[in-house]
Amino acid sequence: MSSFGRNGWLIPVMLVAALSLQITALCVPFIEMSMFIKGTTIYGLLTSIHLMWTGGLYVIAILIISFSVVFPFLKLVGLTMAWMVLPSGRLRTSLIRILGMLGKWSMMDPFCVILVVALASDQWAVGADTQVGIYCFLCAVVLSMTLSMMMMHCDRKMNPSPAATSAAPFSIAQKIGWESSIVPVALVISMVALYFALSLPFLEIDQFLLKSNSFGIFELCIALWKNNHIALALLAWIGLLIVPVATILFEWWFWLSYAKTSGHIAHRRFVDTLYEWSMLDVFALSLVLFLLEGNRFIKTEVHNGLWFIVIAVIISQVSRRIARSTAQKCFRRRLD
Repeated sequence: MSSFGRNGWLIPVMLVAALSLQITALCVPFIEMSMFIKGTTIYGLLTSIHLMWTGGLYVIAILIISFSVVFPFLKLVGLTMAWMVLPSGRLRTSLIRILGMLGKWSMMDPFCVILVVALASDQWAVGADTQVGIYCFLCAVVLSMTLSMMMMHCDRKMNPSPAATSAAPFSIAQKIGWESSIVPVALVISMVALYFALSLPFLEIDQFLLKSNSFGIFELCIALWKNNHIALALLAWIGLLIVPVATILFEWWFWLSYAKTSGHIAHRRFVDTLYEWSMLDVFALSLVLFLLEGNRFIKTEVHNGLWFIVIAVIISQVSRRIARSTAQKCFRRRLD
């Protein structure tokens, strides 16, 4: 793929940068946690995994090893092969697409850190402060996700979609028939579930000597921002609020807008790319992991917002699959 102008040298540079940041993240501290009487402890990624394993939390340890240690390196190897070794074709396209879809799951550990930092904010008996490791890791994951997106764009240029036989603009909602009523219903339900997921508290601190602060996604973002954890706040704002809302709005736009087949395909790809940056599902899993492990640091009580987050994730996935399948049927009819 070296024929794509500046991408011919930019992507290898980004691959090296992502690898360097990933290695650095394994070697430096992630977070410093302090507790009244117990003192201060500094945790790195590998030390956290070791503590979880020795503490019998094998499932959590395996998940974090898989997505925060092993997968990031495998992804970089896969992207390097796709860029420098594999010829143009279905295998390379599938590899880049799969790596792109899985990339966001490496954000589990940063979201666990976000929860700890937010819960410890404005408390006197406990404290949490981020260290350089979490920012190295965050930059490495964002770089690798951006690389997947750039490489998929280059791959599509080399393998363009077949042209439609008809160039007349059309609306997908009007071409599907009875199925056109399913997607709007799914999107409305998804919007309602997302509203409650964003607005309702999902956790409340329930521990002696600590303020009983409750946290929803809005409160989480605000707490991070007020305590100058800007990078983590941006991750929360973008991944948990802005992108999930934007994906639903663009799904409506994709469904109702008039465009040629090539335009609809481009719109569909844009929406699918947005989904790769929507972190609500990753956050839900991180929240479950925190509830299993985080009570050792701060005891919490679960609120209804957690269940709405889970519901919003499930409905979002269902509505997306329905929209994709109906759109593909429409595209096949137009291309026949």
